[in-house]
Amino acid sequence: MSIDPVERRLEQSFEAERWTRFIQDCQDIEQLRETALALVQQLAQQKAASAWMASRASESENAKLQMLAQMIRQTDDSGETSSDRGM
Repeated sequence: MSIDPVERRLEQSFEAERWTRFIQDCQDIEQLRETALALVQQLAQQKAASAWMASRASESENAKLQMLAQMIRQTDDSGETSSDRGM
């Protein structure tokens, strides 16, 4: 069973619904302003965390590819030629 990484989980849907209802029901403009600023800050932190995780994943993938390339070079350097491998 594969999960779409962009699809919201149930608890995220509930939280979004809770914030939506709060905003729609709120009559105090100052409270709305404070809530909006808190949500903007939370969004900025989530974006920074996502960018950091994507960067780390990319670095990890690059390291794996470099190790693979090094292994291939070592195999080629050991004197094995394409004709030796049957290619």
